[in-house]
Formats: sequence, structure tokens, C-alpha cells
Amino acid sequence: MIIYDLMRQGTGKLEAAGIDNAAYDSKALIKYVFGLDETALLLGRDREAEAGKAEEYLKLIEKRAGHYPLQYIMHSVGFMEYDFYVDEAVLIPRADTEILVEEVLKYLGKEYKDKPVRLLDMCTGSGCIGLSCFLGRKAKGTVDEVTLADISEDALRVAGKNAKQLGADVKLVKTDIYLELSTTAFDIIVSNPPYIRSDVIPTLMEEVKDFEPMLALDGDEDGLKFYRRIIGEAPKHLRGGGAIFLEIGYDQYEDTRKLLVEAGFTDIRLVKDLAGLDRVVTGRLKAEDDKVIEIDLLRFG
Repeated sequence: MIIYDLMRQGTGKLEAAGIDNAAYDSKALIKYVFGLDETALLLGRDREAEAGKAEEYLKLIEKRAGHYPLQYIMHSVGFMEYDFYVDEAVLIPRADTEILVEEVLKYLGKEYKDKPVRLLDMCTGSGCIGLSCFLGRKAKGTVDEVTLADISEDALRVAGKNAKQLGADVKLVKTDIYLELSTTAFDIIVSNPPYIRSDVIPTLMEEVKDFEPMLALDGDEDGLKFYRRIIGEAPKHLRGGGAIFLEIGYDQYEDTRKLLVEAGFTDIRLVKDLAGLDRVVTGRLKAEDDKVIEIDLLRFG
């Protein structure tokens, strides 16, 4: 069978299984198995497919037809301008989370410019947030001290693999929130913690609820379990005037805002995503005589 017909067959199987973007996934798996880029696929679509590779491709199509995430099959996902390794130990990075990284980089560029900072990426997972911050700053000549923290050893294994592949000299720490970081003061804390309410998880897409790690999804009854700890204990781990950046659910701004105010944060800002949904909340640790300022910002593309 020629490669093009094989790819069409794969698309048909995925469509029958109700997979969104079936044609895209089929093509991605053809390129992955046969080692082709877009140009090579276009030029070689009419050549005979090697039997062994054709068999491997069809096995992966069956796996994807079972709603196993494409990113886990290919162990790859694009985030910011980098390619990250992923497996079932970590949440698959989403494009919306790039907004969190962009906000951190904008803040650092304005407030610190070329001055190195100490940055903590809490609940790091694949490391995509902290590593993207490190690499983005390094590309402009500033090398920050970045710590990737997670309670999961498997997640830290993935984050470490990504750090090595991307050439990022960062520190990895296994910790239950701040437990192993009691004497460390950071300039920036950034986190995309588990924030989905427990009762909502069964309603998520099969790719998410059946395969992505529950540890990275479940925010307990009200979805705020980790925000309470991360925000509440943050003042012990931030230097004076230090800032916190958090990804939040679409309906969690008011709750996280209150937690930030109670913890002594000022300059509280909300950033919306391209769909107009609440996505990122930020705050600066209130110094003496600071006034609490709350600003809602609408993000435009």
C-alpha cells in the first residue's frame, strides 16, 4: 500500500472513532512513524510503505482511536517556541498556558530588565512554564535562577529530561508545595496548579479524564485546594515586592483574588485569554504602606 492510501485509511479509522481533527492526527502519525517532514511527505506520498512501518502506524492509529492522546503517542508537544517531551506522568501543556508565561516575561522585562531573578515554578509537571521563562530570558542575555518543583518524582523526571534537551540549567526539587523550600526566598512564584473541581472531572474529554494524571487535574471539592496553600504560604517564600503569577479556571478569579488580598498581595491583576475567559491572576507582595490596587485587564490578540 502506498503511503497516501495508508494515511487515508488511518484518517477513516479515526473519524469512525469520533476523533476530532482525524486527518491532522493521521498525518502527524504518518510523519512520526516514517520520519518525514511536510515536504518529504508531499514528495513521497506515492511510494510504497514499508510493511513494518505500516504495521506500526496502524497500531498507533488504533491507540489514538481509543482516545489515547496524540501527544503521549509521539512524546511531543509544542509550547511557546519549544518542543517538550511528555508522557502520562505529566499534564499535556495547553496553548492557553502560554499566556501565563508571556505575562511573567513581560513583567520581568519591565521590572528587572537584565537583572537576574530567582523564579519558582510550583507544580511544574513537564517544566514547560519554568523552562520557557528561563529560555526566554536567556535568549535576551539574562540567566535567571529557576527552580522547578513538584511532588511527583515521575513529573520531575520529565521536567529534567526537558531541561537537558533544551539546554536549561535549572534546579529540580521534589516537594509538597513549599515543604522543602522553607529557607528559600524567590522574586517570582509562578504556578499552574491542579484546579478542576473533583465533580467536574468525570465530564471532561476522554483524552483528559482517562489518560492525563489525576494528580495534575484534581483541585478538590471547590478547585481551590492548591491555591490556598500556594498563595497562603507564598509570603514566607517571596522577597519584599515579589510577585506571584497563577493560571486559574474561568470562574476562579474572585476566590483567588480574595486569597491574594488576605495573604497581603497588592497590584492584583486579571488577564483574560483570547476567548475572553479569565486565565491568569497576578499580584505583588504588599510592602509597608502599599495600597491594594485591583485591575482587570482584557487580553487582546
